Amino acid sequence: MGSPATRPIPAMTWRLALALSWASCGHQRVWTKVEESPNPLSVQCWAVRYPKAIDCSWTTNKATEMTPEPDLQASFIATYRFGMITQGETHPCLQPSPEAQSCVIPDIQMFSMIPYILNITVITQQGTRSKLVPFIAEHIIKPDPPESMSVSPIPGKQLRVQWEPPHSWPFPRYFPLKYLIRYQRQGAKRFQQVGPTEETFFILQGLRPRTQYQVQVAAGDFMDYGELSAWSTAVATTHGSK
Repeated sequence: MGSPATRPIPAMTWRLALALSWASCGHQRVWTKVEESPNPLSVQCWAVRYPKAIDCSWTTNKATEMTPEPDLQASFIATYRFGMITQGETHPCLQPSPEAQSCVIPDIQMFSMIPYILNITVITQQGTRSKLVPFIAEHIIKPDPPESMSVSPIPGKQLRVQWEPPHSWPFPRYFPLKYLIRYQRQGAKRFQQVGPTEETFFILQGLRPRTQYQVQVAAGDFMDYGELSAWSTAVATTHGSK
């Protein structure tokens, strides 16, 4: 039997092939079951710092027999490679400690259709179990929300909305983002949405005077890879009387 990170996993081959096919179709989240019995791990990876790094995290499934008792400390081994599990060199996914339930892949192969294969192994006194998660870097891009939002009334039933790219997005000049804006009048049941725009400001027009509006902004990759960010924290302001 091999090490915990590389030991054979029953029924792996056909399930991994299905997962790779699903990932190549553009799905962003990949939850890959690689064993017949319930898997103790739920894993997700997002490229919030593209193209600098990929951040992965996982949780243990409390419904499985592998969940450690309160006095049993679990540790984890996180590795990744490019391509199928039998190909290529294995690299460590960087963890702050063996007990941490997160890791960072610092080396992104941009615009490659060869998937990453992340291998997370949980180790307890009850034994070891592994989970494989395949993904393409561009498919899991998801920026953090825009920051430093401000909303200011301007003449002519208008509001000027301004923001900055998330500080976690390392190279906005070379990997630009585009933005959607949504706003809601006080008392209204639904948001109205405008955009996308490549600028970091937008003028909302045709607003009601002396009416409070709340505004949010979301960011997405310029080339529409991955998913939009979560919406930014809402900023409320009241349009003037003119």
